[in-house]
Amino acid sequence: MKKIWKSVRVCTILFVCALVLGIGMKTEAAVPGVTKVLEQIDAGPNSVEISWDAVIGNNIQYKVELCADSTFTGDVMDNLEYNNKEQIISAATNPDESFSGLSPGKKYYVRVTAFRNTGYPDYICTWGYPSDEIEVVTAPANSDIANFKQTKATETSITLSWKKYSGANAYQLSYVKKGSSKKKTIPLKNVKSYTVEKLSKNAEYEFWLWPVKESSSGFRAYNGNGSELYWCPVLPSKVTGVASTFEDPSSNVLNIKWNTRPTAVSYQYQIYLDGGKKALLTGKTTKNVSKTKINSDKLKGLRFLKIRLRACVKVNESSKYGAWSDWFYFSRQPKVKLASTKNGMKVSWDKVNGASNYSVYISQNRSSGYKKVQSTTKTSTIVNKCGKSALKSGKTYYFIVAANKKVGKKNFQSTRNYCFWRIYGK
Repeated sequence: MKKIWKSVRVCTILFVCALVLGIGMKTEAAVPGVTKVLEQIDAGPNSVEISWDAVIGNNIQYKVELCADSTFTGDVMDNLEYNNKEQIISAATNPDESFSGLSPGKKYYVRVTAFRNTGYPDYICTWGYPSDEIEVVTAPANSDIANFKQTKATETSITLSWKKYSGANAYQLSYVKKGSSKKKTIPLKNVKSYTVEKLSKNAEYEFWLWPVKESSSGFRAYNGNGSELYWCPVLPSKVTGVASTFEDPSSNVLNIKWNTRPTAVSYQYQIYLDGGKKALLTGKTTKNVSKTKINSDKLKGLRFLKIRLRACVKVNESSKYGAWSDWFYFSRQPKVKLASTKNGMKVSWDKVNGASNYSVYISQNRSSGYKKVQSTTKTSTIVNKCGKSALKSGKTYYFIVAANKKVGKKNFQSTRNYCFWRIYGK
């Protein structure tokens, strides 16, 4: 009985071992396919590189095929090497492969088949099943994109345009602000113009544009340095700090100043009569300066005028202007006549057209220390004090009269750089 049980146990063990070995041999013989979706990881004008998930097993190699047709009919490239017996002696052993000698800006299809190769001397191959094909692309040829230029601008945006590039179905745009090293990149579809927004005010930018070949999986192939566009400006912001003064009460020479805009190449000004509908004078500077001087008989007369300026930049060699500044109102200061009276110094002046009222100032020093005596709508007044002290006979007093104009909530004043003097009592 013991012998029979021993025989049964031995037979059972042998059967189990045979079953395990059989399964192992069958598993060793089967080669799973590359079931993961392949991925393109690099491209040049004449090359592509792909990768995939590795197949676990011994002596695993990969046949990689590339064809211009998704059905893999016609010319098919692969990575296999053969000996003179037409046996496969070499293939990819790592899960990545590249192909060269391709045409720029083209699409191809790739698939991968895993297989086991016993190697020398028999080179017996056991094949898995091929993966699904994926579309891969080569980069367009490296050359400049025609007619790449800036066409428009606002204070915070720049519009670019270009001619469509043969072999490209998308574009890549990069830009950097002048003086910064922080470059930004924007992937574009198959367009021939684009507006970059949310830019810094009063800044200039440099742009690079590449033609791109984009695959159906979203891989974007491009190369080279890109077409470059130097220092494109946004429109300058509204000019501030505008002021203007006449050189003296008799002069038609007007000095104008303002706060500059860093990207400006020039400034345009307009001068109107107060209430006028047409410009009395227009002009333009030739440089990015903060002041200018004009001399014109059109400025003569005692009247309020108004001036505004705007900054100019060059966009594709054309002049483009920012917003006009606020109006600045000005006039020449009136000449003053002085006469001593028993009640004080009589101060009189001519009417300034457009003035709301006049301010009278007095000092005992020609160049400083002027104190406001009063504001009046009249064109004459009696001044009997300088500060808190009464006027003294034989002493020299200096006077300035300025015309004032109120526009909305803003107050403007005529030039007040010239004084008139008289010895009191004479």
